[in-house]
Amino acid sequence: MMDTSRVRNFNQIGQAAFGTTGRVIIYVLYFINVTGIVGDYIILAGQSFHQIANGAGGLTENSWKLVCTLIMWLGCISLKQMSEAAMLSLVGIVTSMGAILIGVIQAFMHPYRDNGLVPVAHHRATHETARGSGVALALATISFAFCAVSVMPSVESSMRRPDKWNSVLSLSMIIVGITYIFVATVGYWAFGDQALAPFLDNLPPNAATKAAKILISLHVIFASPVMATSFALEIEVALNITKERLSKVREFAARLLLRTLFFIAMAGVALGIPFFGDVMALVGAFSMSLLLCVVPVACYVKLRGWRNISWQLLLVCALVMCLGVYICIMGSKGAIEDMRKDLAANKAV
Repeated sequence: MMDTSRVRNFNQIGQAAFGTTGRVIIYVLYFINVTGIVGDYIILAGQSFHQIANGAGGLTENSWKLVCTLIMWLGCISLKQMSEAAMLSLVGIVTSMGAILIGVIQAFMHPYRDNGLVPVAHHRATHETARGSGVALALATISFAFCAVSVMPSVESSMRRPDKWNSVLSLSMIIVGITYIFVATVGYWAFGDQALAPFLDNLPPNAATKAAKILISLHVIFASPVMATSFALEIEVALNITKERLSKVREFAARLLLRTLFFIAMAGVALGIPFFGDVMALVGAFSMSLLLCVVPVACYVKLRGWRNISWQLLLVCALVMCLGVYICIMGSKGAIEDMRKDLAANKAV
């Protein structure tokens, strides 16, 4: 059993470190983060199913996004606590591994060797050792890749054996990190400076690519309720939406209303900004960078007491926080500029 004094979610860490101000700041960042992530997942799933269906049934891309939103919403309202999300997480892992395997094999088979028009107009893949102007956006995208960090305290608190958390966390981060590095390396080798986001849009529209798109769409559909439920549970506890305070019917009605409002906001992001890569970069830059590099470090230093931390570790903490601030400012600037260009181009079509 966990110690009753142990905090169980991100906002409680902020409360312990900085009081109500810290709690509110984390709530705001968490809301922006989850809304952006799930909104981006809706974009990915909606676009993928629209491309696969190729107009069948008369459904537009936005219609597919709404269908995916509905499925995600149903998954979210069915979850009462994080421990119930284990099966969704397992299915999400299996589908994502399948999509990655197919995508990587396809990339090896169909790199950009010459000029071509499939899947998009392209020339032979070219590569650069480094591009300084792209560092901030690259780091923002990397931050987005570790978006599950925001739900980790909730996951730990729902474990039967929370004493195993450090081992679970370390193993999962190693697996995720290696997977991302491998896919990024293969993708850049195959497509160079023309690599698109999402990754599967670089591949020819054959049966294997369609299968990978179905799998990755299922992955985000199963992952979204987990992300949304984690945040919803924290808000529900803060608003005393519990069976102990309300009747069973009123508790369900309040939970249903709150989570429905969340998904309306998420769908709004997907319908208003239909660019997967732009939303990913902006969320990674503006909120995920702070939740990953700034908030945890600041809370750690405050709770531990800077006098109780060696100067070497304090230096590392300062560098990590500076990195987070750099990603937030410069990454957000780059993401917003790219988003403006894409919105302008979309209107011109």
